[in-house]
Amino acid sequence: MKSTQTALPTLAEKDDIGWRHFPEFEKLLSSEEPPAVLTRVEKTCRQLDEVMKSGAEADKVRAKAAMTAFGRSLDLYRGLIEMRDKTLKQA
Repeated sequence: MKSTQTALPTLAEKDDIGWRHFPEFEKLLSSEEPPAVLTRVEKTCRQLDEVMKSGAEADKVRAKAAMTAFGRSLDLYRGLIEMRDKTLKQA
């Protein structure tokens, strides 16, 4: 009788990133236009900036940490877009 279980990836396959799929990143990076999430991030960053200027001290610390995280995420996004564009240019 055949097993109906799906085979788990072997250790070698786990090390090969090719078996992984990231559909949300693929969708973001396949679009030529900036994704709507960037507009929401910009709006959130403006709100965090206001908190950093006029919020309570504890809120300022949290807002600064959130701004740092958003900034790093945007840097990653820009880096991925640059790599995508360079790859497409070479093709």
